[in-house]
Amino acid sequence: MKEEDVKKLIDKLQYFDYDKVLDKIRKNVKKPSVLVTGGTGVGKSSLINHLFGMDVAATGNGKPLTDRITRYEPENLDVVLYDTLGYEVGEDKQQQFYKDVIGFVKNANGQGDVQKYVHLVWYCISAANKRVTPTDLDAIAALEGLTKVCVVLTQIDAATMIELDEMKKVLQKKLPKTDAFMVSIDPRIPEEKMQWGELLNWSVEHLDAGLQLAFAQALGQELSAKHIQADKLIHRYVAAAAGAVVCPLPMTDSAALIAIQTTMATHLFNFWGIDRGTDKIKEVFVNVVVANTGRIFSRSLLKLIPGAGSVAAAVVNSGVATSFTYAFGRAVNEVCYKTASRMAKGEKVDITSAFAMDVIMQLIQKYYKKNAV
Repeated sequence: MKEEDVKKLIDKLQYFDYDKVLDKIRKNVKKPSVLVTGGTGVGKSSLINHLFGMDVAATGNGKPLTDRITRYEPENLDVVLYDTLGYEVGEDKQQQFYKDVIGFVKNANGQGDVQKYVHLVWYCISAANKRVTPTDLDAIAALEGLTKVCVVLTQIDAATMIELDEMKKVLQKKLPKTDAFMVSIDPRIPEEKMQWGELLNWSVEHLDAGLQLAFAQALGQELSAKHIQADKLIHRYVAAAAGAVVCPLPMTDSAALIAIQTTMATHLFNFWGIDRGTDKIKEVFVNVVVANTGRIFSRSLLKLIPGAGSVAAAVVNSGVATSFTYAFGRAVNEVCYKTASRMAKGEKVDITSAFAMDVIMQLIQKYYKKNAV
């Protein structure tokens, strides 16, 4: 077979049904659930909207489960969110809140139905209120006996450091085993004073391994928290690549390996939420990245494998397959992260330029050499 014929064979691996592949990826995804609760006006909706990058409550997908609790399961996010009405001042109202919320979690987690289980509770207390109420303390203590709970001190822009310290002292004294995190969506608050990253790390660490990736996929802001899970995702495909090349094979027989890499690229694109835009974005990704994966694979290996000479003569062994898959994954991941970060800030991104073939190939060389060292 002539060199040009081999290149054409690899380059023909361009037909790709993005939605079909993505459906297959997400078919068996297990979604973690997070219940966000606390008093009235403590910023629960703002917390949800900030972290998941969209106005979840405004999507119209909410399903009222009780008069106080609504379930949200956004179509493109691998997470289930429970939003609760806050409690209001008055003993009767506070007792009803306690009964409804605690009763809901107790019932959900006591049925043995994983589809209804509440994995995490974020209990919100507004720093603007300057105090932690007995209702807060009682509710948090009761919830701790049912699932994983943390306290989120919201609206810290409305309190002084002395007031925040006093609130934290109360929590540490009354609930010494409960972690608490300070946050605000006010852009005037320095990042180092907020604990968004710590809140998300706590959440991931308190989920089973099978739920961690799904939780990270759902995040639309605070994207640095996604990196660890993205790296784990890449290593899954690296392991699959190793399994696909048990024995050395000619590059002409590498269709299965290229399929693994195109699926990985699709998974990462969806993981970073870039495909939550228009269908045009997905179309560009397929035409620019997926359709060129065969070219990227063949051209890159000729540069990276000493003595390969030509595509027709190149042989792919397990080491080459895993090293290239890792480098390709890291390259796509880096571009996805930068693109998602810009999109999260409201910037317009030229997807065609961001995912250009020469950009991906340069990053592949960078990560292939690092992995080989």
